[in-house]
Amino acid sequence: MTTAMAETHEFKTEIKELLHLIIHTLYTHKEIFLRELLSNAADALSKVQFESLTNKDLYGKDQKLDITLKIDKDAKTLTIDDAGIGMTRDELIAQIGTIAHSGTKKFMKELAEAQAKDKKKSLPELIGQFGVGFYSVFMVADKVTIETKSYIADEPAVRWESDGSGSYQLGESERRKRGTAITLHLKEDESEFLENHRIKNLVKRYSNYLPFPVEMEGEAVNEHEALWRKAKRSLKDADYHEFYKQVGADWQDPMLYQHYSADAPVQFNSVIFVPQRAPYEFQGQNEDHGLKLYVKRVWIQDDCKQLIPKWLRFLKGVVESEDLPLNVSRETIQSDLNITKINKVLTKKFLEHLKKLSEKDEEKYLAFWEQYGRYIKEGIYSDPGYRDKLLPLLRFHSTKQADKPTVTLKSYLDGKAEDQKAIYYAVGQNRDQLRRSPHLELFLKNDIEVLLMVEPMDDMVLNTLGEYEGMKLVNVESGDLQLPENINKEVTEVEVDETLNKLKDKVREVLQDKVKEVRYTRAFTDSPCKFYNAGGGMSHGVRKLMYGMDGLSGFPLKRDLELNPDHPFIKTLASRIDNDSIKDQINLLFHMANLLEGSVEEPQELAALILPLLR
Repeated sequence: MTTAMAETHEFKTEIKELLHLIIHTLYTHKEIFLRELLSNAADALSKVQFESLTNKDLYGKDQKLDITLKIDKDAKTLTIDDAGIGMTRDELIAQIGTIAHSGTKKFMKELAEAQAKDKKKSLPELIGQFGVGFYSVFMVADKVTIETKSYIADEPAVRWESDGSGSYQLGESERRKRGTAITLHLKEDESEFLENHRIKNLVKRYSNYLPFPVEMEGEAVNEHEALWRKAKRSLKDADYHEFYKQVGADWQDPMLYQHYSADAPVQFNSVIFVPQRAPYEFQGQNEDHGLKLYVKRVWIQDDCKQLIPKWLRFLKGVVESEDLPLNVSRETIQSDLNITKINKVLTKKFLEHLKKLSEKDEEKYLAFWEQYGRYIKEGIYSDPGYRDKLLPLLRFHSTKQADKPTVTLKSYLDGKAEDQKAIYYAVGQNRDQLRRSPHLELFLKNDIEVLLMVEPMDDMVLNTLGEYEGMKLVNVESGDLQLPENINKEVTEVEVDETLNKLKDKVREVLQDKVKEVRYTRAFTDSPCKFYNAGGGMSHGVRKLMYGMDGLSGFPLKRDLELNPDHPFIKTLASRIDNDSIKDQINLLFHMANLLEGSVEEPQELAALILPLLR
C-alpha cells in the first residue's frame, strides 16, 4: 500500500527497447535474476555496515544485517527483503534508471552481435555488465514492486512498481523498516520459483558465500562464512575433507590440499585439492576441468579453465577474488589480467608445495606421482616457462631402481659412471620388456644406469629437454650413444671378414623396402641383432605413433639395423649366403629384431617363415 497518490513515469525509448530484449530474448538461465538481486542486497548491507561505523544517527541501527526470502504461493509472489542502506526517492529513480546513462546502446549492440555470432549462446552472462542486473527480474515476473526506506531518518519510504511494459509508478510506502524489499509477481509459467527447495538450491549455487545470512522460513540458507576465508589455524583436516567432497563431488578424501591467500599482485583466496585418483580422460583431454570462481563471495563459474594451466587440469577447488568485477563474464575472463596473475601465483605455490612434499615425504609424493606424473611431464613438454620448476619433480624407474620411480635427474648424475658423457634412457611398452631389451645389454655389462620409460610422453619430454646440467639426454636406440671413450672404441671399431661384409650387403638388398642402414657393432652380450636410429632422436615406437597422426601411415617408415658379428646365428647366415633360403632367413632376421623390441609386424609373413622350420 502507498500513503499518497502514485505518480506514473514513462521509461525512455531506449530503455523500453532494452526491456523488450531482456524479456523476450534473454530466455536461458532465467534463474540468474536471483543472483543479481541477492548481490544487490549484499552490497546494500555492506554499505550500511560501513555507514554505521561513523554515523550515530543511522536509522534502524539495531536492525539485524540479513536478507530474507519469502514465498507466497497464493499471491504467486517471491520477495527479497534486505536490511541494507535503503534508497531515497531520488536515489531509487537514479538506481533503477542507471541504464539510461550507463551504456544502454552499447549493451544492445553487444547483445545483437552475440546473437548474430551464436544464437545458442548463454546471453544472460551479459546481464550486469551495463547496469541492467535488476531488469533481469522481468524474465520471470509480469510485475515488480519495490518498497524501500533509507538509512536517513527523515526521508520517507518509497514505493516503485512496474510491469516492464513502458512505465512505472512511484509513490510513498508504509514501510518502516530500513532497507529494500523487492516483490516479484511471477508469470504463470514460472511457478518453479514458488518452490522452497528450488529457491534454496539457487541460493546455494549462486550466493552460498555472501557475507550476510540469507534466511528463509526462519533458517539460514547459505553458509555465510566461506571456508577459504577462514584462518587456516582454525581449520582441521576434517574441515577441508568435508569441503572437498562438496566442491569435488567425490566420496573419498583428497590426496593433497593447499589453502592459500594473496594480497599482491592481486587479492584472492583459494583452496585447491588433488583427488585420490586421476580423472579418466578420452584422448588425454578433460573438458570439465577448471576451478570454481567466486567474485566478492558470489558464484560466477564452475569450471574456470583460465585459473590454472591446462596441464594442472586435475586440480579441484575454489578461487575467490575482490579484484574482479562482479559482472565478469566467460568472455571477459579470457582477457582479464587479474585472472592471469591468479593463474601464475596459484601455479607457483602449488609447484612449491609439491617440491616440499617430494623432499619431506617421499612415499606420499610417489603416490602423487603414480597418479599425476603424466601431467607434470605434459607441463615440461608444453609450458617452457615452468620447466625449471617441474624438472625436480620428475621421477623415473631405472635399471638400478626398477621397483619404485625414485630416480631424479639429479640423483642420476650423482651416481653416473666415470667418464660418462650422457644421461641414457630406454623407451618401451613395459619395464619387464625393457630390462630384457638388446639395447640394454651394453649398459648392463658396463654398469651404466639407464632410465626406463613406458609412456610415449616420456620420450617426447626428454627429446624436448635435450640436456640436463650440461649432459645430453640420449635414447639407447640412438645411432650415436656418446659412450665413454673406452667403451665406444670397443663397440664401434668393428672389423669383420669378407663373408660378414657380403652378408651386410645382402641384408641391405633383401630388406631394402624395410631397412635403410645396416652395420655391425659389439654392443651386445646375447642378442643377434637390434634396430637403432641412425639420426638419433625419439624411439621408433613414438615416431611410428606420430607418423600415423600425421596421416603418413601408408608410407614405409624404414629402420636401421645392427648385427652382432659374434653371434652364431649371424655367422651361420653369412656361411649360407648362397643358399636358396637366404632371403627367407634374412626376412626372419628382420622379424627377430622386431620381436626383441617387443613388437610384431606383418604377422602373416612371420608365420609363413616359421612354418617351414616347424616342419
